[in-house]
Amino acid sequence: MTVRTVSWQGDNRRWMVDVRARQPDGSKARDRKVVEGTERQARAWGERRQAELLLGEGRRAKEAGPGGEKLPGRTPCMTVAAFAKEWLEKHCEANLHKQSGTDTSEMLLRCHILPFIGEVRLDEVSDDVVADLKGRWVRGGYTAPAFDGKGVEKIRATKNRKTMNNRASVLSSLLSVAVKWRKRTGLMSLPCTIEMDKIDAQKTPRFYEHETYERLVEGAREVDPRVHLAVLLAGDGGLRRGEIIGLDLADVDYKNRRFTPVRSIYWKKKVKFEDVVKGELAKPIPCTPRLLEAFKVVRHLRGPRALYTDDAAELTPKILRLWIMKAERRAGLPVTGRAHIYRHTFCSHLAMAGVPAKTIQELARHQSLAVTMRYMHLSPSAKDEGISMLAASRALGGKPVALSR
Repeated sequence: MTVRTVSWQGDNRRWMVDVRARQPDGSKARDRKVVEGTERQARAWGERRQAELLLGEGRRAKEAGPGGEKLPGRTPCMTVAAFAKEWLEKHCEANLHKQSGTDTSEMLLRCHILPFIGEVRLDEVSDDVVADLKGRWVRGGYTAPAFDGKGVEKIRATKNRKTMNNRASVLSSLLSVAVKWRKRTGLMSLPCTIEMDKIDAQKTPRFYEHETYERLVEGAREVDPRVHLAVLLAGDGGLRRGEIIGLDLADVDYKNRRFTPVRSIYWKKKVKFEDVVKGELAKPIPCTPRLLEAFKVVRHLRGPRALYTDDAAELTPKILRLWIMKAERRAGLPVTGRAHIYRHTFCSHLAMAGVPAKTIQELARHQSLAVTMRYMHLSPSAKDEGISMLAASRALGGKPVALSR
């Protein structure tokens, strides 16, 4: 069994692919074809053709039986759209992926992948097809179903590498699973190589400077004790939105001054899903003094959750966003309602305080230290302090000086 590729007439964009294999009945089969593209693409065609020959699908001209009927051979390759449905149901849901992750994958397929390559066979998703698909994402301008399910919206152009990687990773996972399920899908090997763009690890997520954050905390205190606790859970505790909503009073250890987020609540079309925290990293987090005090202020008997609305209903992302908007208005700052910036602030302030990266990783519950390294930066104020330290050190003849923290 061999697959050989030779440059056709010296042209490095055309390759003669020679495939030889022994079929199930013991007979030898051979096929040759000139394939245009890179050598990798030519070899990929050869490997797919070899798999066909191994499964009994010999030369295409000799495949018909005595009556003209087609003899049993390889399973016809499914289209991307046909397999996408099975991938979501039998891979994502059956393997207990988080509901939020499954919904995100479904949205990316529906809006950014299937409209362009849904009718393409899995074995035809070549490097050229992927390159064209990424080009569409960069240019934008196409329409997709709106987030609320009503009408359509125009997709903006993007040059965000993380956004591109998120979309490409869904297609990559889909193709990888299709190869594993080759007897059902007909895809014998990966038809392309999907490369992820390298994200600049030094790019700092947006965060609030100390003075701005303290104004927000004070504004939240003036609005409502529950709003105050929600802001502190993100800014002093590093919790994500779903973890704030899913935190129970029983998760708080007042004696040891710590709390442990163990669940994340996700809402979709007024249906609540309860998942484990991201990465299943349920680790205790020490409380700052004011966070512990905020827990004590909101203690109640309404139910297990730490935060409820005025009518004793559980918190939702919409209500949490409205709470944060109220705090921002009271603090006299731009109104965004974004909760995750407080988590970025938590990690950034730890880094600015000189906390080691590994400790920040533990407190923020990052799965990878590479994620934590995004926060190991200097804020504008810290840069000024660094220059002052440089001047002071030179004035002392190069002696080291301590940070004035």
